[in-house]
Amino acid sequence: MNGLTWRFAGFEYSLHGGLRREGAQIPIGPQARQLLELLLEAKGGVVPKAEIGAKLWPGRPPSDDSIDRCAYLLRKPLREAGFGDLIATAYGRGLSLRARVQTIDPDAQPDRRADHRFDGRTLDLWQTAYELAATLTRDGFERAQAAVAVAGERDETSPSIWSLSAIIAASRASAGYLRPAEAARIIERDAGRALALAPSFAAALSVLGWARATLLSQPDDGLAMLDQAVAREPDYGRARAFRSWALARLGRLDEAISETEAGLRVVPLDRTHLNMRAWLELCAGNLDGSAALADEGLRLRPDANHLHNVLAIVASLSDRHKEAETIARDALRRFPGHPVLLAVLAYALARAGQQSAAEAALAEAHDGDQVAPPHLFTAAAQLALGHADRAAQTLRRGRDDGCPWFAFAPYDPRLAALQGDIGRLNGEGSGVAG
Repeated sequence: MNGLTWRFAGFEYSLHGGLRREGAQIPIGPQARQLLELLLEAKGGVVPKAEIGAKLWPGRPPSDDSIDRCAYLLRKPLREAGFGDLIATAYGRGLSLRARVQTIDPDAQPDRRADHRFDGRTLDLWQTAYELAATLTRDGFERAQAAVAVAGERDETSPSIWSLSAIIAASRASAGYLRPAEAARIIERDAGRALALAPSFAAALSVLGWARATLLSQPDDGLAMLDQAVAREPDYGRARAFRSWALARLGRLDEAISETEAGLRVVPLDRTHLNMRAWLELCAGNLDGSAALADEGLRLRPDANHLHNVLAIVASLSDRHKEAETIARDALRRFPGHPVLLAVLAYALARAGQQSAAEAALAEAHDGDQVAPPHLFTAAAQLALGHADRAAQTLRRGRDDGCPWFAFAPYDPRLAALQGDIGRLNGEGSGVAG
């Protein structure tokens, strides 16, 4: 393998850098690592048992149980990182990798630093940031951003670290934990740092493209960057998720759905894609289909928080008000204080005629100086409370403030009564289709 970097199914592997996904180091043991190298070199072909044995147990023939155990030790971290079983067993013959494999030679492409070396402390900080962000809490996101900042100070030459910082900022903004203007500032700064180091770095291109398409209301420019990221890294799932968001902002909902489906083929258990696919089906008006996707997604990924929103909204729209409230409250027990979930609870309560409880939930969603609950969800609750004028004003603020969820305002069935206002807001903005 020497200095090559290998990419497959959203993962990246090199001798020096080990196994990574989206900037996070994935620890694997020495035998699992040797097996992965054999499978990567075969590029989807079957690696015979004899070859596996000679590589992993030189000098003595291994048992089938030993090979199966080693395969399990490789399957487990790949599965836990958000994938199904990427290791296929050809019974009686050997093992193969269920993924398209790309090889990158850093000497031939000097702008790509994926094989960058890190000291152990930097890697620990990087992994800590990734794990904290995965908690989906306000505190977790803030600590993740801080951990990445420390990692960046220790190693200023890593495009991956700076890209991860930008991605965390995007996640904070979409969750309602960071104001869009502040998120845009962080993303422009840190994705810019990554691109200064590696001008075609897909992670940086994709998050910066998303920010420009949504937070900065420059959808055409943003989509162009996302197109470049996907062309550069077709197996980078997050780029496709960001691209589907930009396509929706441009009024191209069918293409957004297709892009999310393409992303799920690459990363079938990815939380972001599962969330987005069900949400886009809701936006397309298919309530039953969106609920089915949400149910299936939660079976695969119970931590996919936005799927609870989809189920609660579908139940509310179907006049199953108690069910909607129960779903929203159960989700809040899992993700306490989440601004979007609180706004969805407010909507469900308002639809059920519980006006005082709905107002209280909406007030809680707006509690805190740095909390910026997405205007789309606030407007839906206000409209359900009978405050159409306030809801229209909230959507205007959402457009002006760069609320990322404003991209979906033309499709959200909860806002059907405000489609004239939304069309005018889009017309006053950048001419985005609505």
